[in-house]
Amino acid sequence: MTVKIFAILSSSCYLALSFSLNAAAQAPDLRLDTDAALAELQSWEVCNETSFIVRLANAVIRNGKINPKGWDRVKPGQCLPLDAPNNSPRYIFAESSPAHQGGIREWTGKTPICVSENDFTADATKSCQLQNLESRNYLSVNPAEQRTTLIEADNFGSKSDIAGIQRLLSDIGYKITRIDGITGRRTNRYIREFKKKSNLPASASNSDLIDALAIAAQKKQSNIGFELCNNSSANIWAAMATRDNGAWQSRGWWTVTKDACIRPSTTSLKGAEAHFFALQENIIETETGKTFGPDKRLRSVATTPTQFCIGEAKFSALGREYCAEAGYAIATFRPLPTETDGAKVNLTDQDFAVPNAVGLR
Repeated sequence: MTVKIFAILSSSCYLALSFSLNAAAQAPDLRLDTDAALAELQSWEVCNETSFIVRLANAVIRNGKINPKGWDRVKPGQCLPLDAPNNSPRYIFAESSPAHQGGIREWTGKTPICVSENDFTADATKSCQLQNLESRNYLSVNPAEQRTTLIEADNFGSKSDIAGIQRLLSDIGYKITRIDGITGRRTNRYIREFKKKSNLPASASNSDLIDALAIAAQKKQSNIGFELCNNSSANIWAAMATRDNGAWQSRGWWTVTKDACIRPSTTSLKGAEAHFFALQENIIETETGKTFGPDKRLRSVATTPTQFCIGEAKFSALGREYCAEAGYAIATFRPLPTETDGAKVNLTDQDFAVPNAVGLR
């Protein structure tokens, strides 16, 4: 049996997910006995029929427990063989490569299991926080199926490798008008141009071409969008505001730990209207130890303040007026430069100040 997992994801870090299963499986209890771990292994594969390079985490029985691990890189058109005990629980989580423009797309479910930014193994019976890991919502896979397929709204099927090549060509700047998995004259011309420019032989396989394109796309992506680095003495939380087709939207929060960087946006800033805001953790030293005061706010540097809505918790607010009526607070954002494709901002302690009124959190 083959099950296809369908996801339509927005171009930001937020997503709208829809998936359908031929035989939906309920997430079982993660406490498993040792006998189940010794069951006969079943052939199982996860196939990528999207136009994105994805990295895949999976969770199956190991040593009598559900132990997630990642990451495996799966190219468009590629199937990844996995071993799982026969008729035992299994889960997957997938996300698109950062080489692609438009933000990370996710293929998820409803079962929270641990992940890490880098390669990892974990114990699902223990708290993710205790293992210095994050929690993501994995998809519960029907144990009876032998093939699980990741797809998009456009179901490329056997044409997914060509669709992947088209997307990567578009990511590095070629004028691909439509990603459809069909090698028309324009796609073929761009492939020949790229192979010649990259010193790839004309006979290079689609798999080798995807690898070379991914390297070029990753290099280009590093100079596109908004990168925010925390060079301050405490953790910060970031928000961003953009205007799309005339409508303003502010979004947050992204956590940025000390000496770390994040990329809230991976689309070009050239000609865009983009702003950002940040809060800094306010640690107060006392005779009895450390306490936390109201979060410090990003200082305004603009002559004319530009204000947007922000929320206490993770938020996505449409518009920049009537914030209080919609249950939001108001904050003054800083504008981002729009003369180039990308901007990198380094924040230090001098960029923050304690607010006059009680701040968020």
